[in-house]
Amino acid sequence: MHFDDQTYARHAAAKIALIRSQDILPEALIGLVEQVLPLLRQARTQARVELPPAETCATTEAMFAGSPLLLRQHFPFDLEQAVGLMPPLLDILEASGDAAAEAAQALRQAFSSGGLDPEAVLRGLAAGDDTVFAPWRERLPGSPRALDFVATCALLPSLNKAAEELAARLPENLPHERGHCPLCGSLPYISLLKDKEGKRFGVCSFCGFEHRVRRIACLYCDEGDQDKLKLFRVAEYPGVRVDVCETCKMYVKTLDSRDLDQATLPDLDDMASVALDVLAQQQGYKRPTLSAWGF
Repeated sequence: MHFDDQTYARHAAAKIALIRSQDILPEALIGLVEQVLPLLRQARTQARVELPPAETCATTEAMFAGSPLLLRQHFPFDLEQAVGLMPPLLDILEASGDAAAEAAQALRQAFSSGGLDPEAVLRGLAAGDDTVFAPWRERLPGSPRALDFVATCALLPSLNKAAEELAARLPENLPHERGHCPLCGSLPYISLLKDKEGKRFGVCSFCGFEHRVRRIACLYCDEGDQDKLKLFRVAEYPGVRVDVCETCKMYVKTLDSRDLDQATLPDLDDMASVALDVLAQQQGYKRPTLSAWGF
């Protein structure tokens, strides 16, 4: 759902206040996201992406058979903008203090000395290559996902813009038999129920595209046997449920817009329901994706 800047700011502020009131996530992390939100929203309006030629995309026949429009490593993004966003993101990270500040300083030094190439970092993330990121998680134990966070946020605006433009290339009546994103093939990090009929949508963990998925099916292994699909709710989180699969032992949180008393903002609603992640993981289920923030 698209909001004007004023409306978005109001909804985002309400979500941030809700997250703070739960007293679960560290204040430094909440403040970090709060500071990054307006930066990324403005960047999205300024992103410039060059779409690939149509002949390099999957054919209609291939997409109906389940192939995404593009492979993730070929997904377009604004490299110049993403590189330019990294310094202000590091500034915000450093202002968070403590371990995050130390991580920001170490990353800034690595970038300036040539130990880290910002373009290589961004291209690695886009391609799903963990080679650059894994060593830094070990080097920064107090803030192990700092590099992931900076790179993810730097790419988000232009990935979202590219997804919006590429969606026009999807064929009409594309079946929604599978859970992966029809644009880039990535898995959803959360799902949504919309409209009176409760149509189900996945929100891509890479490009952010909201795509129609099967109402009753595992988004990760396509299991459709209702006896192997379960869900649970917690009274303190109205409008949010956890869907679990006994076949692959994965889970996904689902936001039901019909029961939520606030507008749906998936990246923040994910944070606001982190207690449900804890409950699902305590029961032995796993989440196959990170949040929209790279942690």
